[in-house]
Amino acid sequence: MFKSIFSKYFAVISAIIVFSFLAMQGAQLFLSSRYWLDEKHRILADNAETIAAHTADGVSPIKTTDDMTVYRIEKSTLTPFIKLLSMTMDCTVVISDMDGTVLIMCDEKGDEMSTEGVVSLAGAFDADGTEFYAVSTLNGLYKERQYTAGVPIRHDGKLLGYVFVSLPASGLGQYLRSNIQISLLAALGVLTLTFVALYIMTERMVRPLREMAQATRKFAEGDFSYQVKVTGRDETAELAQALNSMARSLSSVETMRRSFVANVSHELRTPMTTIAGFIDGILDGTIPAEKLDYYLKIVSDEIKRLSRLVKTMLSLSRIDSGQLRLNMVDFDLLSLTGQTLLTFEKRIEEKSITIEGLENAAPTPVHGDYDLLGQALYNLLDNAVKFTDVGGSIRIHMEKADGRTLCSIRNTGAGIPAEEMPRIFERFYKSDRSRGLDKNGIGLGLYIVQTAVALHKGEVLVRSVEGDFTEFSFWLPDNAEIQK
Repeated sequence: MFKSIFSKYFAVISAIIVFSFLAMQGAQLFLSSRYWLDEKHRILADNAETIAAHTADGVSPIKTTDDMTVYRIEKSTLTPFIKLLSMTMDCTVVISDMDGTVLIMCDEKGDEMSTEGVVSLAGAFDADGTEFYAVSTLNGLYKERQYTAGVPIRHDGKLLGYVFVSLPASGLGQYLRSNIQISLLAALGVLTLTFVALYIMTERMVRPLREMAQATRKFAEGDFSYQVKVTGRDETAELAQALNSMARSLSSVETMRRSFVANVSHELRTPMTTIAGFIDGILDGTIPAEKLDYYLKIVSDEIKRLSRLVKTMLSLSRIDSGQLRLNMVDFDLLSLTGQTLLTFEKRIEEKSITIEGLENAAPTPVHGDYDLLGQALYNLLDNAVKFTDVGGSIRIHMEKADGRTLCSIRNTGAGIPAEEMPRIFERFYKSDRSRGLDKNGIGLGLYIVQTAVALHKGEVLVRSVEGDFTEFSFWLPDNAEIQK
């Protein structure tokens, strides 16, 4: 069953909010109930002590037959005070003697209650005169459980009785119920606003993802013109920008791929048509015998052109598939450069190009793949010859220093525009100038150069000044560095 990110995210966050609220509410009720109980205990104990002190001050001394003095709690003088306090404190006050006999009893309304037939409180408290706090019916005195604080009445160190101040135990339940009602009403409003805000926020978060999913479906259909709307500066916006950038790159790659296919098709068809036409002309006698060598030379050039194209395509295929394995050998880079230059001898002479830097060059041994580096040199020299102006020069420089070998090829000419420099190593890319001068190229030469040097753990650099020169240089690490 499909579940959207929206529903899952909304459900999870909602559950977390509700659970957090319930946990917080439970903790709040627990703490508030504890506070309520502690506060009631303190109030009851303080009131009981106040009444006990007032009662002790109002006792009357009585002489016994053995000439001893005992003290008696004066009910008649104490009752009005107890009635007033019980009504003021909104609690039940009970005064008993030390034997547990109830002397005075007033309810929370300040009304005096009859003490006839009231149970004795003996056993409801310790006879040693200590204070106590209990939740009970006080030995059956109350019909329902009460919070009761008991304080002894003392005069001159003698225990005269007890003061009991009580509140109904149901008060806590009423307090909690009112607290819960208030909390639920507040929570209802807060949770409603929270869920509305969460819904809106979740919808805004998921909407770009839906647009991105739609964009990927468009891309899969080959439509790279679709762009995701970018809002904000968060991670989702960065992802949308990256997706749009990818779409533009894919569109560019697709354009280059189509151009590549068209160029390759043309490059394959043109020499094959030329070769087939001249061979047929030789076989059927259309081409006279005295012209035979001339046309065979054209056929040979076209075959070499086909060979170079196929070799380039094979290299590209091996690079893309990751199956390219370097066949590392020791050879002289200077000698390889000289042999490669010979393949351009005719073109160099036609443009009156001067080759500089080789007359005093020393052998430059390197460790690498002879064929792959040979193709890289061929591509660099091919570009240099192609874009050097008539009567210009190509300077080749090689040196070994700091554990590496440096080779640079500099040609005079129009140079490369600054805005095209970042893209010249891209596959299938051809600058506007190269499109005019190089009708046969397919935009893979410099890509293969960069890849070949990178496979040797080296680097390709380029410098150019428009209207003056272009210089490509690359460095290769020595054998020991490659082993590392």
